[in-house]
Amino acid sequence: MKGIHLVLLAVLLCSQQALSLQCYNCTEEEDVSKCQTTISCDSTPSICYKGGRTLTKTSGETGTIHAKGCAPSCQEASQAMQQISNLSNPAFNLEVRDVACCEKDLCNGVAQVARSLWALAGGLLLSLGPALLWALL
Repeated sequence: MKGIHLVLLAVLLCSQQALSLQCYNCTEEEDVSKCQTTISCDSTPSICYKGGRTLTKTSGETGTIHAKGCAPSCQEASQAMQQISNLSNPAFNLEVRDVACCEKDLCNGVAQVARSLWALAGGLLLSLGPALLWALL
């Protein structure tokens, strides 16, 4: 029985997929919710990052471009985004807005927010319901 456990442990430790960090990956995406592709980071150590760049056209229109992916360090992710932003183009200007880094699987996704007032009310009623029933009895 111990032999099976040792074999399974060896397989898990030698598996590249089991040891690699998983991150969301997209570049030049205007809608951050559409960025759902995942990748396994190649290098170790590695981090997941997400960042935004503000795009300003010569006409005055502005927009945000999102990027997510893997990098060896947060500093390298910031530098790479800055290098892309420094590319000169007379039609528009790119400015790095923010870069956030994390070290857990799929931690660079979109934060989930409660979107429904009814869901909030239902959760509150379920949590306070027993206390209200006790007070009424």
